[in-house]
Amino acid sequence: MSVIMIKLVIFDLWRTLIPATIDFNHLFSLITKKGFSKEKFIEDYENAVQLKEYNSLEELKKDFFLTFRHVEGVDLGKEFYEIYTNRFDKINFFPDVKKNLLNVKNAGFKMALLSNTESLLSKKIEDKLKLNDYFDFLGYSFEINFLKPDKRAFDFVLNKFNVKPSEAVMVGDSLRSDIAGAKNAGMFTIQIDRENFVLDEANVKPDFKISSFDELIEKLGYLNEKKS
Repeated sequence: MSVIMIKLVIFDLWRTLIPATIDFNHLFSLITKKGFSKEKFIEDYENAVQLKEYNSLEELKKDFFLTFRHVEGVDLGKEFYEIYTNRFDKINFFPDVKKNLLNVKNAGFKMALLSNTESLLSKKIEDKLKLNDYFDFLGYSFEINFLKPDKRAFDFVLNKFNVKPSEAVMVGDSLRSDIAGAKNAGMFTIQIDRENFVLDEANVKPDFKISSFDELIEKLGYLNEKKS
């Protein structure tokens, strides 16, 4: 019987546990015409609205418009409305997530969430999905004050659990923020790609790439066998 070496599994939220509520294809078609790369748009967006706690949508809206004020020829008001309207109704676990989160938990792994996200919906998401039933720690960018792929975001979570980077694995969809960030922190990585849709690019290769969470326990077991 192999000794368990991976102690902590860290999960991304958007497009990993729950679907994106933003029509990225539509947004990317607009920003590409304005000279933005996908990666630049995402980075600017995250820095604009995902690093502090907001008391109202109006506060967040001001930062959004300030960041993208130089983007001409795009109706920013309409795009903002599309990003933030009816989001909550779309928030549910992917069908393969709930049972497999329980499988990971029952296998004895510690579990954490590490998400670049806005503050306004976080509590509602927690309550709706009962995230505390699965995770030992919920790490949001606006609370820990770091955005993935910043190494300090991953170090923050590792320190919470007092585990070494080599004892942790990151599960996420984004090559830039999840995979490259975790590898830079010295962690193992598993990329989830259900839809064969590349959100952002990075010159990095995950340790494993899966199309369903049904493959997750197997990959975690393989990592432990390789390390034991």
